[in-house]
Amino acid sequence: MVAAFAKAGYQVFFQYNQNEPVAQRLRSTYSATGLRIDLASQFALPSDDFDVLINNAGINESEELTDRVDPMIWEKMLRVNLTVPFLLIRAVLPGMIHRGWGRIVNIGSIYSLRAATHRAPYVATKHGLSGLTKTVAREYAAHGITCNEICPSAVESRMMNRIAGDKAQRQGNTITEILDGYRALIPAKRMATPEEVASTSLHLCSPAAGFINGASVPVDGGLLT
Repeated sequence: MVAAFAKAGYQVFFQYNQNEPVAQRLRSTYSATGLRIDLASQFALPSDDFDVLINNAGINESEELTDRVDPMIWEKMLRVNLTVPFLLIRAVLPGMIHRGWGRIVNIGSIYSLRAATHRAPYVATKHGLSGLTKTVAREYAAHGITCNEICPSAVESRMMNRIAGDKAQRQGNTITEILDGYRALIPAKRMATPEEVASTSLHLCSPAAGFINGASVPVDGGLLT
């Protein structure tokens, strides 16, 4: 996300939690401003005056059936995946309303649009984010503000590697076997790349996408078709 928007000429602020080396690389390579914020805790933004907001942070820390989900995990995922996007949207809207222009993109999931077993907190929070997206779109469209959602399938990422690692440990498979299994489910026979999700976000923030509002855009290699 940082690379795509910086290359397009945006002045980029990004949030990170623990990965200081990557944050420093993004600062030096793209002249971006890194804000070290733990979204699972209370936080304050140094500024709320942004033209574009990408709600990209998300966690999935439960692979249990619903009756076995730890309520503490539920609360943590609810906060990071849904409450924090609401708080950030709420913070940037006044400035966007004042300028008569704004772009909000929420990174959802295919599980914003469908159910899945062993993923109750993730599915619930992503469905909630989808509803928030559509509500904000309807409420603020007259102010020149759009709010859309991107719904990727599996993305080549650290999160997917961690999920595959946990699943491999439980099932006795290798991480490679688990990841290959995810790829096999997608008609394109591969996962999305982070760059493909970022480029879709960039388009939704462009003047050319000004009449796309409240949409849930799959980036899924045909998985939901």
